[in-house]
Amino acid sequence: MPNFRVFACTWNIATLDPPQDEKIVKELLQSQQKEVPDIYTIGLQEVSSKPHHYLRDTILDDPWTDWICRELAPQGYIKVKDIRLQGLVLLLLVKLEHVPFVRNIHTNYTRTGLGGLWGNKGGVSIRFGLYGASVCIVNCHLEAHLEGWAQRNKDYVNIINDQYFEACSTKGILDHDYVIWLGDLNYRIADLKTEDVKEVIARNELHILKYKDQLCLSKDAGDVFKDFSEGDLTFPPTYKLDFGTMTYDSSAKQRKPGWCDRILWKVNKGRESRRHLHMELDRYDSHRTVLWSDHLPVSADLRLKVEKTDVKPPVNFRHMEPWKIGQDSQCIYFVHIDTQTSSWDWIALYKIGFRNPNNYETYVWAVKDGENMQHGCRVVFESFYLPKDTSCQYVLGYYSSLMESLLGVSEPFQILNQE
Repeated sequence: MPNFRVFACTWNIATLDPPQDEKIVKELLQSQQKEVPDIYTIGLQEVSSKPHHYLRDTILDDPWTDWICRELAPQGYIKVKDIRLQGLVLLLLVKLEHVPFVRNIHTNYTRTGLGGLWGNKGGVSIRFGLYGASVCIVNCHLEAHLEGWAQRNKDYVNIINDQYFEACSTKGILDHDYVIWLGDLNYRIADLKTEDVKEVIARNELHILKYKDQLCLSKDAGDVFKDFSEGDLTFPPTYKLDFGTMTYDSSAKQRKPGWCDRILWKVNKGRESRRHLHMELDRYDSHRTVLWSDHLPVSADLRLKVEKTDVKPPVNFRHMEPWKIGQDSQCIYFVHIDTQTSSWDWIALYKIGFRNPNNYETYVWAVKDGENMQHGCRVVFESFYLPKDTSCQYVLGYYSSLMESLLGVSEPFQILNQE
């Protein structure tokens, strides 16, 4: 049975700033549920990309990423990777216990706007290994408007053909064991008039609209998303709403409602060794209480089967005793013999609740390769650089500059005042 839970979410936020109401972020991320995900992956579209905003966001997290991390970091989720292409943002946050087993992380992007010259439309992806399985997540924003149907299909094909991961055994998006594709795909309702669509929605006869949905029609024709699955469209169309309401576009343009915001997935069982792969959908729905943008967010709870045959991380830390303020402190760690290291690797001290591998209190360089790495490496943190906060717990993490990820995390420990 699938044993790894992924929460996937897509939201076109129409260049708006995040809401200040904490209830909205909790509703969006379903963060108060009893059964918490192992991974969060959130795809945003139309994040503000004005020049002064974009410059700011190259230095700091954009306001939406910060908004999401502020909610999830205290619950033990680490942002292991993100990627941005103009208004497209894709985030990958992982429960701390799984971080050392999320490896070989790579990103890619494809511009499809203005014939591939502009990044206002396109796709971004993050691929990674997860306990031996390969996973690729794509966030896209395809061609807009009712008449852009054929171009949307071409955009999908262009993203598939354009993105390759040269350093990985799974070169293309569709080569991965698991693919999760989300975003503002912009597919609309064909044939029916706007007033007819609104009337069908009011009668809650959504099955009628599904037979006119451009994505369903293109998928059935084999033009896009071959072998991908999607949950039933049991929720009303998610676009276009008057801001802050559940009222469909009442402006002069009277845009037709559509299921623009979608999440699909694919399991690649093509190889004999991969027949154990399996993915199940627990829930697929819009968030009809998150009334902020002119789109509703859409999320899916997915369960993946992963073989946790090797539960030892590449780097293990020896049991941590409490450190004391004013004293030099040390740690001893062990590196698995098959782990590739670099002279640019480091050991960082993190306060529990840290947001990403760069959100450390202090760090020291790791022991250089070849110096008793399998038998125990010792590094010292000088007392001058240690934090003075004794009210919280800390962990140590080994960061690999080659893999751009944490390969091992210590058990929690405290820093105490001297007696």
